[in-house]
This record gives sequence, structure tokens and C-alpha cells, in this order.
Amino acid sequence: MLQRIVSIKGVGRFRNCGAAGDVTFRRYTLLFAENGRGKTTICAILRSLFTNVPALVLGRATLGQPQPPEVHLQFAQGHITFRNGAWSAAYPNIEVFDGTYVSDNVFAGDSVDTEHRRNLYKVIIGARGVALAARITEIDAEIGAKNREIRDNRAALQRFQAPAMTTDAFIALQADGDIDAKIATAEQTLQAAQRSAELQRRSELASLSLQAFPPGFAALLAKTFQQVAGDAERRVNEHLAKHLMQQHGEPWLTEGLRYAVDDSCPFCDQSLAGIDLVQAFRAFFSADYHALRDEVAAMGRHLEEIFGERAAAALEQILVQNAGHVEFWRQYSRINPPVLPQAGTLADVLQALRRAAEALLQTKAASPLEAVPPGDEFTRALETFEALRESIAAYNRHVAGINAIIAERKREAQVADVRALQSGLDRLRAQKARHTDEVHPLCGADATLQTAKQQLEAEKVRVREQLDAHTAQVIQHYGASINRYLERINAGFRITTPTHTYRGGTPSTSYQILINQSAVDLGDPTTPTDRPSFKNTLSAGDRSTLALAFFLAQLEQNPDRAAKTVVFDDPFTSLDSFRRNHTVHQIYRCGVTCAQVVLLSHDPGFLKLLWDRIAPADRKTLQLVRVGEDNTNVVEWDIEKAVMARFHLQIDALQRFYSDNEGEPRDIIRDLRPVLEAYARNLYPTQFDDNDTLGVIVGEIQRTGAAHLLFPVVDDMDEINVYCRRYHHGENPAAATEPVDNAELHGYVRKTLALVGCSL
Repeated sequence: MLQRIVSIKGVGRFRNCGAAGDVTFRRYTLLFAENGRGKTTICAILRSLFTNVPALVLGRATLGQPQPPEVHLQFAQGHITFRNGAWSAAYPNIEVFDGTYVSDNVFAGDSVDTEHRRNLYKVIIGARGVALAARITEIDAEIGAKNREIRDNRAALQRFQAPAMTTDAFIALQADGDIDAKIATAEQTLQAAQRSAELQRRSELASLSLQAFPPGFAALLAKTFQQVAGDAERRVNEHLAKHLMQQHGEPWLTEGLRYAVDDSCPFCDQSLAGIDLVQAFRAFFSADYHALRDEVAAMGRHLEEIFGERAAAALEQILVQNAGHVEFWRQYSRINPPVLPQAGTLADVLQALRRAAEALLQTKAASPLEAVPPGDEFTRALETFEALRESIAAYNRHVAGINAIIAERKREAQVADVRALQSGLDRLRAQKARHTDEVHPLCGADATLQTAKQQLEAEKVRVREQLDAHTAQVIQHYGASINRYLERINAGFRITTPTHTYRGGTPSTSYQILINQSAVDLGDPTTPTDRPSFKNTLSAGDRSTLALAFFLAQLEQNPDRAAKTVVFDDPFTSLDSFRRNHTVHQIYRCGVTCAQVVLLSHDPGFLKLLWDRIAPADRKTLQLVRVGEDNTNVVEWDIEKAVMARFHLQIDALQRFYSDNEGEPRDIIRDLRPVLEAYARNLYPTQFDDNDTLGVIVGEIQRTGAAHLLFPVVDDMDEINVYCRRYHHGENPAAATEPVDNAELHGYVRKTLALVGCSL
């Protein structure tokens, strides 16, 4: 069953239709719409679905709207959509009786031509008979058409195939969950081969080099001299203390001894011979002392060399260069860049260690004979440095792995066959394309077309033998069934038993009209008017009745009718009231033997005839309603309220005033708001109560905002409401004397009629 029209966009009057409220279909769904509001469009959409002919929708694309047609329908079995020019699923269990059915199968205008006879033959014979009859003369043509379809479909597939790949090989390609990764690898391999010469010139990544901290540093800090006389050391220390030279005295005295030439004081030029203190100085500041100081100074220079700013800058430069190399090689290989966690703090780590070490060396230089302990600051700096060395070792191991990949890529690129690589890449791309949403249906279509072709070829052998037997069995039965329905609908004529012929090479049928027991030929468009024929013996109502009888007879013989949704579009055209009642009864009977009946009509009275026959649980009424000037929506509809006399009298009063200036202006003003209120309640019977005034309705729409169906016209409704207040005693004490501008009133009457969808 069709459960819901969810949305229709860009099709006919349905510019942007999104169903509002409870619009769920039931076993009997009655859909009211003015002429020109979209009944024919809905029939075309459903015919497109059950025949799987997208052109029926595409040909009704909303003019002036760039958005392609989209349809979303909900069935008991699931959702079906029309997007990108195709239906998402097939749904054959629909039958539609409308003007298209009549003009295709029964008559057009006032005559029956050859094409009608051929199509009617298909209707009478049924699906199996149609297939048999058509194959007699058309099977060869259909095989040719199928070959063209296969060729065209395969032409569409060829743009996805790899060069030199056959279509059969392309269709046979299996899905691969790793296809994207394989394509990426193949693209890199091909690109590397194409640029092999450049790759051979490109450098690999460089390793980071950072010397270990000097192992003799701690021993140097702890070094002392046992050979220095204790008395000399004592006297030197006392001298330094006496002159407050403990901090920088030793370097000063050491430097001064170098200038004491020939035992002469460099300050006063007096002789230093025999002065015990000077002898103590010379004993204290011995060659070993100077050697230790030189060793301390050399260590400082060495630390500056290996841990100075230039060393850190060299490491940072290698990191930057390696990053550039990685970006280049990632075009040709799947590699992860090496990461050094301390990359941004290299200089800080080296500087902290160097400064801590230099501080210790300065302390040692000031007191060479004293052991200097490393201290916490130096220890922490050294630990941080060693952690950096470990990170660099890990970084270099990663670099070595990358370089191995690069070397292999260079080797592969050097010996690669570019054509073979391109061919392999093309095949992978074709394999991916084979299983895309765009290509998958084409491959499915190829399989379907190939199977259909084989079936046609097999059917060609047996079809002729089956057709005659089938025709003899069913055609007489169909004729009787059609006449039963003509009798039920109270038609004043019958038809003779249809016959079939292959005249012209295409099977067709013919019958005669029996009026007053006299047979009348169908004739054709060229039949003279002075000869009795279809066009001058049947009234418009008779023709409609005949077409409906053919449809009902076809439906009765359909073995799948219990699963069918049957759609009728204004089936009572040109019928008198008695025949209308009979027609309603036959439509009701369809709902008994079929899954669902959908009746579309512009006449609320006709819908009411069927409504009154149906159990409340099985019936639903909906409406195709105008929204603004260029859109139609599907909404709930209260058929009981719709047929109320007062509402129609008010509409009639507004129309007569607008067209003929009939009626008292103040009475017309009093009708404006009730008409709009009834219109809104009919659209939203569960949202607006019977007592809701137009002001309340306008307020609710404004609070809901753009999501409300009537939001595009709420400003017009509000303007009309404000206008009417001037002539309402409860809202304007001077309402009785408020002047009425006839031209202004005509404008508001016109706007009201337009809002509720009345013709002007």
C-alpha cells in the first residue's frame, strides 16, 4: 500500500511539496484538488513508478526551477525515491485510470484509431497475452532494440573501463575493500617511475649527530695535587685571606709570577730574593698547577665547540632538511615522518648543560687544588641531555628505515616498466569505478539486458504456438466482463465480442458498439459523419463509461489485483447523477478486492458519495492545496466541513461581489474572515479549533515560523484580518460609521479568493 507522499519537488505544480500533518493514506484515500492543482501530475508520477519510465516525471519538471525533479514516496514495504532521473526501486503494484489511460487505450477526442485498437488489444488480452502477441511481429525488432540498448549501455560503461579492457572483463571485476590504498600505492609507484632520473638525484634523509658528554669531565673536577708542600699551601691561603683575595687571588698571583723576572718585583722593582712568601708562591703555583688550569680551560672550549649554538643550529638544520625530504618522498612512498620530541628545545637543552658545566669549570679554575662536586643543576641538565641522546638514537633508527624505503623506491623506479605500471593503475581505477553508485546500475542493466535478449531469443521459438491458444481462451471472457461492468454502471449500450487480427504486422483488436441491438462499427478519424460510428453514436458520458468498463474488466482479470493500489482520477467526467452513484459503487468494490483505492477528484460531492460508504477506520481524506502562487502541498482535509453550505455560500458571495459588484459591502467584509478561518481549519483540522478566530490562527502560524505551510501567505492573512477589524463592533466602536472604500474592498476580496484557491 501507498502510505504517504513524503515530498515532491520540482514536478509540475509541486515546486516544493512537503506533506503537512497526518497525511497517511488508508485503504480508501480520497484526495480533493481543484482543477490544475496537481491531480494529473500525481497520476503521472505513479505511472512512471509502476512502468519504470522516468521520462513521465522528467517531462513534468517545474518550469523556471533549476532543481531537478525529486519524489519521495512511502510504501508499506519501505521508501521509494526518484532522484537523478531514476527510481530507487521498482513497484509494479499500481494501476491508474486517468486521461492518459483512456487516450492511450480506448479513444482520443471522439474517435478510435489504429493505435487505440492495438493498445486496447493489450488491455483485453492481459499481460501474458500482450507479451505473446507483441512477440509475433516485434520480437526481431525487440532483439535489435535490445542489442542497441546493450551497445549504448556498454558505451556508457566504456568510459570507466581501462584501455584495452573488454566490457565483460570490466563487469567481472570484484569489489576490493583495500582498493583506495592500492590505487594510492600504484599512483606513487608510477609517478616514481616517470620521474626516475630526478629520484636518483634526490638525497636521502640525514642522521642527527650529537657527541656524548666528555667522559673525563667529572674526573677533572675531582683532580688535586698531593706534591704541593703543606707549608706553602698554608702560607698562600693565609696571604689570600689577609688581603681578601680568596675568590680571584689564585689567578691573580699566578699571572703576577710570570712577570717577576730576575727576582725583581714587577710593581716596585725591588729584589724578591730570599723572600719566603714568594718561594711559597712558586712552590704552590707549579707546572702541575698550570697544567690543570690549562686542562680546565681546554674542557670549556671543548664544551663550547660540541654544545654551543652552532651545534644546536646544525641539528635544527638537519631536522628542517629531513622534513623537506620526507614531503618529497611521500609523493612516491607511504612513509611516516620521523619525529624528535625535543625538536623545538634542542638549543635550550644544550645551552643548559653547557652553562651548568661551565659554572663548575669556573669554580674549578678558581680553586684548582680543590675537588668540585657536580651539583643538582648539572646533574639535571646532564639527564635531560642523555634523554635527548636517546630520542636522537630513535630518530636515527626511523631515518634508517625511511632511507631503506627510499633506496628500494629508487631501485624500483630505475628498473620499472612505465607502461605496465600505467596499465595496472588503470585496472585498479576501473575496479574501483566498477562498484560505484554510478556504474553499479549500468552493470546491473547490462546483466538484465543480456538476460532479456536471451529470453527474447528463446521466446521467439515458442511464442507463435502459445498466442492463438491464449487469445481464444481469454478474449471472449474479457468481452463478457466488459459488458457486465457496462451494465453495472447503467450504460445504455454493449459491445460485441472483441476479435483480433495481425493486419499490418501488429496485433490489434476490434469490436462493435451494440445500441438497441444494432451493431455500430468503431470507424476511425476519417469515417464520414453521415455514417454511424463511435464518434457520433456515443456521448461524452458513454465514452467515459466505456473506458472505465475496460479498466475495471482488465483489473478484474489481473491475478495480482489483491496487491494492487488502484488510482482513479476524476472517473465521473460527464456522468449523470444516477451513473455517478453506480460508478462510486464500482470504485468501492475495487477496495474490497484490491489492496487500496486512491480517488482524486475536484468535486467534493462525488468524494462524499464514496466517503459515506466506507467504514471510518478504512477512510482518509486529503487535499492538494495551493501555497502562494506557485506551489502545491498535500494536507489533511475535512470532507464534512468542506461540503458545508455556509462556506460555499460565503465563497459564492465574495465571487459575485468581485465579478459583478453584487452584495452589501459590509456583509462582504463580514464574510472575509470566516472564509479564511474555514480555509485554515480545513487544511489543519487538528491544529485549529472551530472557535479559533483569524487572529488566533495568524498568531499560531507566525509562532511556528517558516516551517508552517501557510507561513508564505501569513502576512496577507494578517493584513486582511486587520482590515476587517475596522468594521467589527467589538474591535472598533465606530464600526457602523466607518466608511467603506469599494476599490479597497475589491482588492481584499480578490486577495482572499486567491488565498483560498478560488478562480477569479
